[in-house]
Amino acid sequence: MIFYILRRSFITAFLLICLIANEAFSQEKVLEVGEELKYEISYGFIKLGYMKFVLTNSRKDGKRTIYNAMLEVKTYPEVPFISVNDIFESEMEFSDGELFTNKFYESNFKNRSITRKDCRFNYKKNMIKYTKETDGDMELDLQLPMKENIKYRDELSWQYEFRLNSFSNKNYNIPVFTESEESSVRYSFNVNKTVIKIENTNYDIAVIKMEGTSDFTGLFGFKGEFLVLLSDDDYRIPIKAYFNSSLGNVVLELISYKKSKWTPPPFLK
Repeated sequence: MIFYILRRSFITAFLLICLIANEAFSQEKVLEVGEELKYEISYGFIKLGYMKFVLTNSRKDGKRTIYNAMLEVKTYPEVPFISVNDIFESEMEFSDGELFTNKFYESNFKNRSITRKDCRFNYKKNMIKYTKETDGDMELDLQLPMKENIKYRDELSWQYEFRLNSFSNKNYNIPVFTESEESSVRYSFNVNKTVIKIENTNYDIAVIKMEGTSDFTGLFGFKGEFLVLLSDDDYRIPIKAYFNSSLGNVVLELISYKKSKWTPPPFLK
């Protein structure tokens, strides 16, 4: 009986250690400071512009790890019917296996005018501080109550979190705060390996699928169903994405990257 109990305890401890080690390994591979991923945005045959994700910094605070990320979005000058020039900045916290937003900023540049949004989450007081100003003139200055035990993501941070979550074959319903409102995004993964080709790579790439639905309206009117193809390796780099928008069906494709020790994984038959 004692041997049985010891054996069960050893197995449980071993599995727990493996789980923690795998989580730390995945976090280190996915959330690598200096990572830079650039995507071209297309609508049919029209190349609209680009999105560039950069993980700029990280620091330890006790058991917590704080990350800083930036997203730059620009349309090409020759595109006649839409103009976007935005920068998103997010301070994210990773603790207890969860990545969520502590604060984020959004800057919109248009016709020599600058609109800046500033959002800060006080999880201890269950309060959100949200401001919006254009060219120094305050338009919104809000103190919004938030529900207890909810950790919010913003338009940028949830895209880093789903890469970490892709190692678990589960369904996710993630709370998102954007444009001074609460919303959510739901997604799940199909971990069966599939294959894709992109312009800048001369071989088939091994990927897994993530499918989901967004309840909030994001860049280019992004809302509703989407599909993301992630590299089938420990880095989980988004290679290509398809999503609904106010323009119609829009495609994102990886066109350049800075990521140490990484190249798109080849599909092996």
